[in-house]
Amino acid sequence: MIHTTIDTLWFKRCCAFHLQFLPDRETRSKLCDLQDSIKRDSAAPLSRVPATSLHMTVVTLVNAAAQFSIPNDEVWKRNGESWTEIVERLVEETPPFDIHFHEVAASQAAVFVKAEEPAELRRLRSAISQAIGFEQWRPTPPRIAHITLFRFFAEEPVPAVNFDAGSLPKEMRVGSVTLLEERVYPNVEINILSEPLLRCTAAE
Repeated sequence: MIHTTIDTLWFKRCCAFHLQFLPDRETRSKLCDLQDSIKRDSAAPLSRVPATSLHMTVVTLVNAAAQFSIPNDEVWKRNGESWTEIVERLVEETPPFDIHFHEVAASQAAVFVKAEEPAELRRLRSAISQAIGFEQWRPTPPRIAHITLFRFFAEEPVPAVNFDAGSLPKEMRVGSVTLLEERVYPNVEINILSEPLLRCTAAE
């Protein structure tokens, strides 16, 4: 049993910057089928992430909820150009990798599909976290690979998540990533800043 928490940022305007992997149309379709299955079988207070907003975050450079001494857009104005150069270089040094999803899980904040963190992703996340920072803050990436399917719109205890294992997308090939500005949470309105290719893809 999990006691859910409400996502207070849901569909609100924000200013955040992320490096993400955006799944292709076929994978999004499978994820939507999985959302349908969960929604149909669960009585939890679920807020569904729109299909076009589904993503896997590599690392968040400026969090929508971050509390700096200056506004988030000013943080980006001061650092965005150099951070973009650093991120693009580190991405281009990283070989493509596969993400193997194996489970649907639930936390207090969300329902998500998850995979073990591939070594290439772990190294990329670590390198970016060590290379950028602002006001004693550095990114703290998740230790798993995951795509959020639902947030919650109420606080209440919920049972384990039910899902159709046949709808779970088993594998994604990551050959490029997207650096973007998030304007409406969660990825409802974005501005794509850069789409760097991973190493082997760039060489081709």
